[in-house]
Amino acid sequence: MPQQHDVVDLLTADHREVQELFEGYRTSADPGERRLLMEQITVEIVRHSVAEEQYLYPTVRKALPNGDEVAEQEMEELSEAERILGDLERLDTADRRFDALVRELYDVVSMHIRGEEDVIFPELRERLTPEERMALGLRVGEAKSATPTEPYPGGTQGRGTQGRGTQGRGTQGGGTQGRGTRNNPSSHSGGVGDGVSNERPLAERVREWLSG
Repeated sequence: MPQQHDVVDLLTADHREVQELFEGYRTSADPGERRLLMEQITVEIVRHSVAEEQYLYPTVRKALPNGDEVAEQEMEELSEAERILGDLERLDTADRRFDALVRELYDVVSMHIRGEEDVIFPELRERLTPEERMALGLRVGEAKSATPTEPYPGGTQGRGTQGRGTQGRGTQGGGTQGRGTRNNPSSHSGGVGDGVSNERPLAERVREWLSG
């Protein structure tokens, strides 16, 4: 079971993690590492998005005076981020358009972060009790824990098996324990920045994995 956290603290930590991944991409000169970082960014964004869509935004709609408007704006930004991720998957990291799209993605994600941290989170601290924020944080944490942490083929590069890696889901036998390979994006070929065209973008395949 995920640890209990105030939902504001939990999602703020998510934001910092994604920002660190973007910084890692910006400072890396290794094409393989940059590709893996973008795949990690893809999964973090989808994990974050799914959890917020399921639990945060329904609460925002009820708790904030203009909750419907605020929730719709944030969801539009997350949808735009996933659209850009789909465009990135169709390009190789060596393509000069790739970095331009990454900058566009960073701008959209940064706007999303500012909207939550400057508007939504202060309102939630004011309008929800600590107990309510903890309960919401638990639900968000459970939704996030159901998502894959290694979408790219090959298994254990990048984050590895420690921390947020593959422990708990099982990596023996080619990583097929747990949910198996039917919906697991790890079982599909292609990934962000490798120039392999997939029928559907990685972000969509991660979402399918979540609903399997």
